Amino acid sequence: MSRLGPEEQYAYYRRCGHVREDGERCKGPAMKGEALCYQHQQQAETARRRQKMRSAFALPPLRDLKTVQHSISEVARAIIEDRIDEDYAGELLAELERASAALRSVGR
Repeated sequence: MSRLGPEEQYAYYRRCGHVREDGERCKGPAMKGEALCYQHQQQAETARRRQKMRSAFALPPLRDLKTVQHSISEVARAIIEDRIDEDYAGELLAELERASAALRSVGR
C-alpha cells in the first residue's frame, strides 16, 4: 500500500490558502469562490472588522487630566453604541490609566 503525500491526498479539492505559523498549509477545503476555508475566512473577516474599528476610533493626544476624563467618557459611549469591542476598549482604558498616572505625577 503506497502512502500519499499531503499534496496528492488533498488534490481532489481546492485547499485553503492559509499558511500556519509553522509553515504548513491548512488542509481544509476552500469555500466556493474563496481562497480560504470557513474558519480562516471568518478569522480574516474578524480581523478586517477590528482594523476598521481601530482606525475609526482613536484617542486624542492626552495632554491634561481633563482630556483623559473626556476620553474615558468617549470610550464608554463607543462601547454602548457598539462602535468598539471590549478588547479594544480594555486597551484604550489601560492607556488612559497610564496617561492619568503620568499626568498626576507631573502635576505634583
